Amino acid sequence: MKLLKNKERNGWNFLLLSKDRIELAWLSLELSGLQLEVEFPSDWHEHRRGWFKLGFGFCRGAISFPWPWTVEDHYQCSGPRFGFQFYSDLLWIRWGKDKGQRGDPHKAFYMPWSWKHREHKILTEPESHPYTYTLRSGKVQNRVATIKAESRRWTRFWLPYKMVHQSIDIEFNDEVGERSGSWKGGCIGCSYDMLPGEAPLDTLRRMERERKF
Repeated sequence: MKLLKNKERNGWNFLLLSKDRIELAWLSLELSGLQLEVEFPSDWHEHRRGWFKLGFGFCRGAISFPWPWTVEDHYQCSGPRFGFQFYSDLLWIRWGKDKGQRGDPHKAFYMPWSWKHREHKILTEPESHPYTYTLRSGKVQNRVATIKAESRRWTRFWLPYKMVHQSIDIEFNDEVGERSGSWKGGCIGCSYDMLPGEAPLDTLRRMERERKF
């Protein structure tokens, strides 16, 4: 057997391989939700092995076991799954094989502290203004930015709290930033949070001073 390890942004990962390089177990030391789940193989899996998965909040891991039977994958890259998993602010319950169809055997429940988007308002009419961006090379990009102010409101699912954000939505008439003209492309649209008392143009000018693309 061979133990591999590597460090990623969220923590350490460990992988245990057999002498034939079959994955036997893995462990990830990172913050994660509680999990208790078993997954059986589909015909997509290279090896006919099931997985017993556990998550404890501060780490999560899995142990594989031989399982000779498989089911059709239906392009899902996963087998039948049974159990539960907390992921972000959702509790997932699974009791079978997903096929990428409505009515698949899983259900997600929002937690009491989850935010639910309730409202999106356009607060102002679109207005266009010149926008200047200076690249690291010193070259100046002169663009036209079309902006409008927006407001979005969220509330907790089960608790009497709300969150309201105001921002400007920006569309440029051409690419902006260091990647302009490359295959990745520069920025052609974005948003920027407004501060209390700011008009849309004030926010645009502050973004012009602060934001790097």
